[in-house]
Parts: sequence; structure tokens; C-alpha cells
Amino acid sequence: MVAVDEGGVDLAQARGGGQGQVRRRQCCIRPEQPLDRTPNDNADGDENTAAKTSGDLAADGSKPDADHATKNVADYPDLRGKCDIHSDYPGDQTCLPPPPAGEGMQIHVGPTDYKDMEQVKKFLLHPGEERSECWTFHTPNDEPIYYQTFVISGRPGTHHIINTMFTDTLKLEDGGFTVCADPGTGMNGNIIDNLPGASKAYMPRGHVAPENEHVGRKIPAHAASQADMHYFNFTDHDILREFWMNIYFAKNDEITEEAQQIRGMGGFSWIGQPIPPRSDKVYSYSCPITGDGRILALLGHYHSHGKQFTASIKRKDGTIDKVFEMFDYMDPATFEYDSIRQNPAFSDGNAGAMSGVLDVHDGDTLVWDCHIVNDSDVGLTYRNEVKTGEMCNLYGTSLDVNRINCVLP
Repeated sequence: MVAVDEGGVDLAQARGGGQGQVRRRQCCIRPEQPLDRTPNDNADGDENTAAKTSGDLAADGSKPDADHATKNVADYPDLRGKCDIHSDYPGDQTCLPPPPAGEGMQIHVGPTDYKDMEQVKKFLLHPGEERSECWTFHTPNDEPIYYQTFVISGRPGTHHIINTMFTDTLKLEDGGFTVCADPGTGMNGNIIDNLPGASKAYMPRGHVAPENEHVGRKIPAHAASQADMHYFNFTDHDILREFWMNIYFAKNDEITEEAQQIRGMGGFSWIGQPIPPRSDKVYSYSCPITGDGRILALLGHYHSHGKQFTASIKRKDGTIDKVFEMFDYMDPATFEYDSIRQNPAFSDGNAGAMSGVLDVHDGDTLVWDCHIVNDSDVGLTYRNEVKTGEMCNLYGTSLDVNRINCVLP
């Protein structure tokens, strides 16, 4: 069941009373590929506990280090656990209270009454189960809004949450897990855009850099949406597939450009030609950049056999600039490129990225590589299974360039 909460918000007031002129470039959809990651085998075999799941609170309730520091700007407070729920399932401390009135809206996918087992059983995931299914909902805003920042918090077992908005043509009905209308490729012609998503259990709220103050993303009124929720349970007890997402309103009259989703999905050929057993190989993918603009953020995604994920910009003159690198599939990195973030420097075994504004130009190419070590005795196919499937996917956001969307073999 989806609970949507606007915190008593006055949407007309929140929009700042006006509709800005938003410039959107025409985009050419090109083939692309997916991304994924896989859980490590902990000594005790418990990969879903809040203390061990990537992005969750540590055992002492502290907040893990962020992917990057923000120069001269204090982080937003960690809101997790500041709501009163008692479900008897792991991860009650991951819940989020809704935004204050007038500041945003909340989308909650999960039970509204933890004592109502008819509700709860829809979200239960039993020991040993792993599922990637979609839950349908409509956004709660009565009028179109723009947003720039958000926070997502999911219970232990969260692998990814991909939230997609669709036109009314599909006649989506709220509630219940089902097969996704789009398999993650972004090729469904009824897609409007993506809502914020998550590559791990916790995605903290970020700040808006000065050069991006006019940049936002739009959510139509009551947008029909699906949450593609990939959850795994490698524990010996039941868990819940559940998350909370707060979306914070921007003033509509201050938004003059819309950012666009980057989707680069690599490894589709593994569906028919699996990664061979006992193999060790670097798989490389690329997607052309058309137009002059900027890359605002990148996020890498693969599974448990992924050892190193690198993304670069190959310039038109052949120069290669490494801009992103990560290693731990259980803690997939997200890096932003602007004037206020100081990303960690590149270093062996640790996630890192370039810092500063990332300009790209017509004729450049976005390139990414995944080092995959299949140390098992079976082939690995492209699928949503963290231990027995693999992906090499790159996500992110761009501005002013044509949409970067490639599904590759």
C-alpha cells in the first residue's frame, strides 16, 4: 500500500506562484545497458541487518560517511528513525517523517498498519528470497511541481529502487507488486520521466550548487508511477520491502532548465551468452554525447562479481578523462560534479571521482568499464540477482546535451 503525505502543503505557495519557461532539448534515444551490484558474504551470513546493509545506520545509530564532502555547507540533518513505528521487522529506524508543510511531499511504499497482516504480507520477503518487482502509485501533488533535492531511505535488503512516471495511456492501478511496465531500459514509449531513485538503502539529501539553482526536474500532477524494487533476504528471518521518499519542492518560477536522466546499460548479451565460469575480464561500453553541456552526477551499479567500475569521458580529440571509480558493489558510489562538492580523490580500492564542474561537448563519448570475476562454476547472465546475475550499468543526470540512453550488449 502506498501512503502519500504532503504534510499539509499548499502547492500554490510551494511553487512560488508562477510557471517558469523551461527549456528542454529534443532527445534522441540510443540503445543502452543496465547496471547492478551484489552483496558480499559476511562471516555470519547476515547481509540484511541494518548495521551491515549499505547506507543504513550503523549499530550505534551513527550516520555513515557520505560519498563526498560539501565545501562550506553543512549537511542536512539525518531524519531516519525520527518517526514512531514498531513493526517488529528489521529497519524501523530507517523510516522518515514527512517534510514540513509547504516544503515537500512524501511517498511511502509499505504497510500503513503493521498489525494488519493482510497488508504486511504483501511486502514480506522470506529468508532466501530475492525479488525485483514494481509497485504502482500516483504522486500526491494536485498540480505540477519541480524539485531539486530528495532523500530516500529503505529497509535492510534494499538493492535498488527505480521510480518511473508514465502517461495515463497505461491505465496503471495503484497497489500490489507486479511485472514492471518498463524493464529498466527506459525504452517504453509511455515514460514521462524518472522520479528520484536509489542504488542502496539510503540516499541522503544533497545541496544545490549555485550554477544549478535554475535546474530542476518536473513531476506532473498525480503522475502514474511505478517503483521497481529489487530486494534480497539472505538472513534467517522475514524482512519487509519498504521505503520512504521525501521530495522537496523548488519554486517553479525559478526553474528554467530541466536535467535529464543518463542511462547506460551494459551486458545485455549475457542474456544469451553468459559470462563464462572461472573467467576474469574487463567489459567496456560507450555512449556518444551529442550537444554541449554538463554531466551533473554519475552512479555505478553492478553485482557481487564486480570488482572495479570506472567511468571516463573520451574527448573528441582522443584524450581520456577518468571521472568516476568504485569497487564495492554493496556500497555503490554516487558522485556529483559542481562547484561545491569535494569528491574523494582516486585511490586503490576506494571509490573516487574528479571534483568540479564536468563539461562535455558534442563529439565526446561517455565510456565505462566493469571488471567482472566469475569465480563460480556456472555462467552469469544479465539479471536482477545479486549473487548469480551481473550487470554493468551507469546512471546519472545531464544538462543541455541530448538524452544519453544506451542499452548495449
